[in-house]
Amino acid sequence: MNELWYKFKFAVQEDLEKLTEKRTPHHAADVLNETIKEAEQQTAAVGKLMDRQRLLRDEITKELAEAERMAAKRKEQLQLAEATEDDELISYAADEVHAYERRRDELQALADETTQSMLKLERRFENMKHKVKDMKVRRLKLMGEENENRANYRMDRIFNADLTPRNEFDSDKDDRTPGDIASMRQRLDKLTADEAGRTEIV
Repeated sequence: MNELWYKFKFAVQEDLEKLTEKRTPHHAADVLNETIKEAEQQTAAVGKLMDRQRLLRDEITKELAEAERMAAKRKEQLQLAEATEDDELISYAADEVHAYERRRDELQALADETTQSMLKLERRFENMKHKVKDMKVRRLKLMGEENENRANYRMDRIFNADLTPRNEFDSDKDDRTPGDIASMRQRLDKLTADEAGRTEIV
C-alpha cells in the first residue's frame, strides 16, 4: 500500500514540476534561447545589408571604370579639337574632360571609402557570427548543467526517500492499547525469570 502511495506522490511531484516549468519562461536556458534567436535574426538582417553594400560597391566600381574611360576618350577628343583651332569645339571638349575627370575623382574617393568601410563591416560581421556561435556553445553547456541538476535532483529524491513498506505487524503495533503493551512486558519479564531459573539449575 505504501509503495503505491510513494508512486502516486512522485507522479504528482513530477506533474507539478512540469507545470512550474511551463509557467516559468524565464529560465536561464529560455532567456539564452530568446537571445540567440534575436541574434540570429539580426545576423540575417545584417547579412542582407552586407550583400546590398557589396552590390553598391560593385556599382561604384562600374561607374568609376566608365568615368575613367570617358575622361580618357574626351582627352583624346580635346587634343583633336585643339588641332582644328575651333574655339567653340575646344571649349566643349575641355568642359567634357573636366566633367568626367571630376566625376572620376569623386567616384574614386567614394570607391576607396566604400572599400575601407566594407573591410570594417566584414570584420565586425564575422565577429558577430562568432558571437552567435559562442552563445550556442554557452546554451549547450547550460542545457547540460540543467539536465545534470535535474537528474541529480530526481535521483536524490529516490535515494533520500523512505521506501520501506510498513507491514501489518507494524500497523498492529501502532494500534495496541496500553494494556497490550503491559501484557508484552509481563511476558518479557517471565522470559527473563525463566532464563534466570535455568541458569541457577545449571
